[in-house]
Amino acid sequence: PGKNVFITGNPGIGKTVATKHVLKELEETSDEVFPIYVNGWRKNTPYKILLEICEIINYKFTQNKKVEDLFEAILPILNKKAIVLCLDEADKIKEIDILYSFLEDVYNKSIILITNEKSWLDKLDTRIKSRLTPEILEFKPYNLQETEGIIKQRIEYAFIPNVFNNEALKKIANKTFELKDLRTGMYLLKESGDAAESRESRKIELADVEKALEKLNKFKIKDKDDLNSEQSSLLNLIEKNPNKSTTELHELFNLNISYKSFRRKLDDLSKAKL
Repeated sequence: PGKNVFITGNPGIGKTVATKHVLKELEETSDEVFPIYVNGWRKNTPYKILLEICEIINYKFTQNKKVEDLFEAILPILNKKAIVLCLDEADKIKEIDILYSFLEDVYNKSIILITNEKSWLDKLDTRIKSRLTPEILEFKPYNLQETEGIIKQRIEYAFIPNVFNNEALKKIANKTFELKDLRTGMYLLKESGDAAESRESRKIELADVEKALEKLNKFKIKDKDDLNSEQSSLLNLIEKNPNKSTTELHELFNLNISYKSFRRKLDDLSKAKL
């Protein structure tokens, strides 16, 4: 505690997994620290964040309390120890001013902020930034060799030895590296395994990976000429607002569609390298 960290980088490169691992290790090795993890996508308001913290620290008297009352109630508990507060998907949180209260009133703390939006830190209120002064940790995309190594490690966890054809493994590693997202690799491993199982094979061959890739590529945009009017409008909006967060783009685009649906539309453009 005492050091604040801003973690950023491309999606799917292990920021959350790495942070959770550190928090778990901290919980197992020290009774002097409250390790607190909150996902800002699921808990995106100060009230929801405080309710999550209350559950973590086992504070039960939350009924009929407002944000200010809740914070005042748990503050003496938090100040009995040090805290490490991790806000994942921090850019999804509305009214991030709750950070100011933690920075000002919690005595011994470290705050970890995780987001894919590299410019999000610059948008914070000056009062918060001046108190936060975080160390910036950027998770760079894995190179091909690292990607293949991670895929091999996951295969060791999930499959019996020597089940993967080497050519099939290379195909998955190359596709995962191309898309810069390890979740793609995990998806292809599972779908390839399912394809081999469906033909009662003890080996996963290149043909099984090809079937998995077909599922991955169901939605395929080759270039801007393939876009429908909604996709074109979205791409145009992004180009005109390069520094806005995903949440801000959603508000500008169409609030009649859910945020989850909006993210899927962005993912489709991302997969098409647009």
